[in-house]
Amino acid sequence: MSLFHNLHLGTKLMLTTGGAILLVAAVLTYSNLRTMETVITTAEHSELEGHFRALSDSIAQESRMSEALATLVASLSVTQDRVAANDRAGLLSLYQPAFQALAGEFGIDQFQFHTPSAVSLLRVHKPERFGDDLSSFRQTVVRTNQTHKPTQGLEGGVAGLGIRGVVPVTGPGGRPLGSVEFGAGFGQGFFDAFKARRDVDVALYLFEGDKMTTFASTMGGASLLPAAKIAKVLSSEPLFAEVQTGAGAGRAVYAAPLVDFSGRRIGVIELAQDRGRFAGALSDARSTALLMAAIALAVGLSLAALAARNITGRLQILVDGVHRVARGDLSVDIALKGADEVGRLGHAAQDMRSQLHSLVVELRSHAVAVHKAAQEISGAVEGQAATSSQMSASVAEITSTTEELSASSTQIAEHSKSVVDIANQTWEESKKGAQAMDLVMTKMREIQEDNQTSLAEIMELGTRSKEISKVMGIINTIADQTKLIAFNAALEAASAGEAGRRFGVVAAEIRRLADSVTDSTGEIETKISQIQDSISRLIITSEKGVTGTADGMAATANTATLLGTMVGAARQTTNAAQQISLSTQQQKTASNQVVVALREIVSASSHTAQSIARISEISRDMARMSAELDDLVDHFKLDGGAGGEGAGTTTRSLRSTIQTA
Repeated sequence: MSLFHNLHLGTKLMLTTGGAILLVAAVLTYSNLRTMETVITTAEHSELEGHFRALSDSIAQESRMSEALATLVASLSVTQDRVAANDRAGLLSLYQPAFQALAGEFGIDQFQFHTPSAVSLLRVHKPERFGDDLSSFRQTVVRTNQTHKPTQGLEGGVAGLGIRGVVPVTGPGGRPLGSVEFGAGFGQGFFDAFKARRDVDVALYLFEGDKMTTFASTMGGASLLPAAKIAKVLSSEPLFAEVQTGAGAGRAVYAAPLVDFSGRRIGVIELAQDRGRFAGALSDARSTALLMAAIALAVGLSLAALAARNITGRLQILVDGVHRVARGDLSVDIALKGADEVGRLGHAAQDMRSQLHSLVVELRSHAVAVHKAAQEISGAVEGQAATSSQMSASVAEITSTTEELSASSTQIAEHSKSVVDIANQTWEESKKGAQAMDLVMTKMREIQEDNQTSLAEIMELGTRSKEISKVMGIINTIADQTKLIAFNAALEAASAGEAGRRFGVVAAEIRRLADSVTDSTGEIETKISQIQDSISRLIITSEKGVTGTADGMAATANTATLLGTMVGAARQTTNAAQQISLSTQQQKTASNQVVVALREIVSASSHTAQSIARISEISRDMARMSAELDDLVDHFKLDGGAGGEGAGTTTRSLRSTIQTA
């Protein structure tokens, strides 16, 4: 600390300003980087969560397509007639050509008919198998034949996990005949296609008890998360994590449970993507933040150097002027311009020099007059030596005591005046505080009204977004109907043989268009879901803000009440202080009158010899001190010319007078 005190003022300004700028830049840079890391982590989480919803939407889309195809086949009268007659050969001849087209164009890998409750009537994809009882593991078929309602979703089977769509087949009068099933491909090919579209790795892990098996994966088979964590996800909430793999930026991983047609959790989907893109953005932000901090520090130090140079230069002018005054040179003005603190200090120094100049001039003229007066007093009092010394001593003692009392009264009056000033200032500040609190109350009410308006607009936005979701549902329905039309056209083209080939091409194009529309609406539904989630969070935050504003208004009203009480107390204090000040002023006046009277008595008793002798001695001392004072004044330079010579003549005259006395 002593080393800091010994530094130049400019260096101190540079150090303090640079330290403050460096501290602020460091805090802001650290805060911004932490915020950026949080934003990037949230973005990775949201993106992977969106990929999971897209995967779920793809499964749901394939399920709806399978159900739509099964509904179309089940609604045909030829199907109902041949199922009722258990005509396997007729069904096979009718639908096997169509299945070949569906397998190539729509990705259908299963097409079969069942009789209640779940007995295989015909497997179009494997005609040689029939008559098997599937009721022990094909619950979609059992449920459809029991409830006579369509069933769709994921389900395991002989061929493994698949996407199923099962629809009941009814005869005349609504008599249940069995069911028809379509199954879309779900496996490694499905995940590879998803990765090609989304550029994200995906894997599915199935569980049988505590045993975990990999159903399909685009990551080489090994899971990125530990098996214990994946097993925990199956029975709890989705998990997001960042995993370091090799020397790169690592990978962001999202794991969520996968449910079958009945809503039962059957496995865990693991999604992973490279963090290089996000890590690059964070690195760029870090470099930019550090660069901006360095620029701010350099600019701040440059401005501090300019300010320090200006201040120290003006202070040097002031120091030089004060040094001249200290050496006795009062002939040169201290010229320092400016209205800031340094400028006001320069003006004060110039006023001091002017006052000293005037004081020295007066002292030179009064020194001689004082000496002459002392000589006259000494000659006048030498002839009056016989008056009452006892009276003078008594009066002197009374005068001394009374003067002490008067001085005490003066001090009490001054302190009372200070108390009155402080009380008045306290009262004024209290009134200003009450006015400021009224303004705060007004602003708090305005903030509350604005929050209510914002909350109403946000809720209206949420209502509009839900209406958009309804429109997306209509578009999905139209797309499904278009697929059914395309399928019907494909059937007709297959039945027409060579003549219907061109018509089959048109049907395939319609199918591709419907798929494109479904994909687009799926992505739009994902974005709308994200927007609705954001609106929900914003509504919760706005409601918290409204509650906080109400609490703030209550606290502000309480504070305003306390300030009003303080204003009343300050006013009472001011009145009491004014009464005390009035009383002490009256006491001071009375004491001064007593002192004046006693001094008149002392003047009357000054004719005593002892008092006159003392006055004579004091007069000689005054003459001696006047001569010494003139010597001191003679050291000052009041102008640049003949003033000094005149001063010397006055001093010599005064000294000769003292010697004569």
